[in-house]
Amino acid sequence: MTEAAAQIRCDAPFVQRRPGFLLAPLGWAAERLVRAAQYDPALLAELVHLSRSRMHLVALALAHLDGAAPPELARILLRGSARQTLDAVLGQRPIGLKRVVRRLPDRVLENKSYRRLLQLLDDPAAAKLLHHADEIDDAAIKVVDDTPPALRSVAFTLHGWFGGMASLADGLKVLADRGAAASFDALIADLALLRQPKQFMAKINCLVESLPLPDLLPPSWAGHARRIDAAAEIRALAKRWRNCLENYVCRVESGECAIYLWEDGNLQAACSVRRRGRLGWFVDEVRGPRNAEIEALQLQTIIDAFAAVGVAPVSAIRAIEEIVDMDGMTGFRRQRRRVLQDAESDDDGMLAGL
Repeated sequence: MTEAAAQIRCDAPFVQRRPGFLLAPLGWAAERLVRAAQYDPALLAELVHLSRSRMHLVALALAHLDGAAPPELARILLRGSARQTLDAVLGQRPIGLKRVVRRLPDRVLENKSYRRLLQLLDDPAAAKLLHHADEIDDAAIKVVDDTPPALRSVAFTLHGWFGGMASLADGLKVLADRGAAASFDALIADLALLRQPKQFMAKINCLVESLPLPDLLPPSWAGHARRIDAAAEIRALAKRWRNCLENYVCRVESGECAIYLWEDGNLQAACSVRRRGRLGWFVDEVRGPRNAEIEALQLQTIIDAFAAVGVAPVSAIRAIEEIVDMDGMTGFRRQRRRVLQDAESDDDGMLAGL
């Protein structure tokens, strides 16, 4: 033990290394903090005692800086008060930030999420939702940020009813593109007049029902993807790739589905495009031979190619479909209630004659 300790020289040259496992919750901010603290080694000890709230406050500050924090700022970040940190970096103290920080997770958010967060705190409807959220993570911030500001009040009420409200903005763009309004902005302005969730749902349902019927088939090509119409070719591809494409033949022949074969260099993929009622055609699934998953960057290339010919991913309309389904259930309940009321009235008439 003594011999091993003797081999560790205090004057050994400093070697820059990546932050270790214990700093994992700091994510992208860890390396910046360590680099800033190396000019004042005493600051490294502050990382050991870093609280969750200060971790997010520091990350928030770093997200608004270009590169690492200078040594004098690092001292403020790790030792100063919240007010000193905000004044030094932002020059302001956002209202409600303290309440929001308490609801952030046990790890830093993405860099861009902190910048979005400050912008959202300036919007009363967004700030109200964030203040009452059980937990705020990157996904929650993105949902709030993506929702058009004019619709946030009513949309956030709906968010507690549905699981797919994250795609609301994308779904409204689909409606506008399909002719539900003169433009996306015009659609938002029209919907912004509705204050009650049930009115909002009924309006969305009405817009969907008024859409023209989509083309019987989606485009023949989408980038390097060719639509396969022949049942024999679909079955042959299923046999060659050892997957379940053969089960799609009936859907293809009934006009519910279309199968595409993407071939570009070493990338091959089978793409399922399905019709979702009047909303149109959407990419439902993309798989390689033997149902292998496609790498994220390659998948995005395929999705972008379909989007370029007007075929969005099915995730874009998840919120719209959920709203339509819920409004349909509400309509069914109203109709059922009327039927029961009519039956009760008939019973009362019969009893009156006794």
